[in-house]
Amino acid sequence: MDVALAQLDAVLALAEHGSFTRAAAALGRTQSAVSRSVATLERRLGAPVAHRGPVVTLTATGREVAEHARAVRGHLDAVAGLAQRGTQADLRVGAVHSATVRLVPAVVRRVPSRVWVVQGDDDELAAWFAAGTVDLAVSTWGPEHFDGAAAHLVREDAFLAVLPARHPLVGRGPVGLRALVEAGVADPGGTCGPQLADGYVAHGESWVPAHVVRDVGTVLAMAAAGITVGVLPALALPDPLPTGVVVLPLDPPLGRTVHVHVRSVPGAADLAELLTSA
Repeated sequence: MDVALAQLDAVLALAEHGSFTRAAAALGRTQSAVSRSVATLERRLGAPVAHRGPVVTLTATGREVAEHARAVRGHLDAVAGLAQRGTQADLRVGAVHSATVRLVPAVVRRVPSRVWVVQGDDDELAAWFAAGTVDLAVSTWGPEHFDGAAAHLVREDAFLAVLPARHPLVGRGPVGLRALVEAGVADPGGTCGPQLADGYVAHGESWVPAHVVRDVGTVLAMAAAGITVGVLPALALPDPLPTGVVVLPLDPPLGRTVHVHVRSVPGAADLAELLTSA
């Protein structure tokens, strides 16, 4: 559904001012324009967002819309802040989520440059790199996706089993691939799932996760709570690990390659070297 920012702003202004006239004045728009924005939104939602009267109040649906609208405005302000920070940085780094847990922060603390870091998926990183938004990209995608790179470096990263401390598989050494699936493994999402599937097939097994999540923290929280086992790349593991979580190698080992793509800007090559050797 197509919802315009002007419609969300109109709802927020109504919530604050209780009048179409005052809301229009606050927004610098005409009263009829604000009224049309609200009416259009109501048609698209199929429900009223405001009770019209001497004092305009929001309906239950309108209050929900306002709550989401405040979040949207907050995120837009955060994006504007990122743009400002990016122009003040010496180096701009884009990285997949797993690299922003431990690797990138640890390296950035060691360099004197002002480094701006933004997290993104591989396709976003490729687009930002092509547009010159970032100077370095830490990605699981190879150089064929990163045109214009002056260089690219690689480092290998192992997948590890993440288990509740009292799980039956703990204490038996490396965890077998089939045993991990049979225990109800959680897929960490992103590109890890396809990489794990390829690794399993290469060893005659099937990657059939019981859960698919989207971030490292959820996998660790599920394991710490004893809900299930998981698998994560080593670079994504925090130090120290959460209480109640044990990490073990896989048998046979599975891994992935992390690529660091570098633009020809001062300091970028040195930072890339640290990212691949730290």
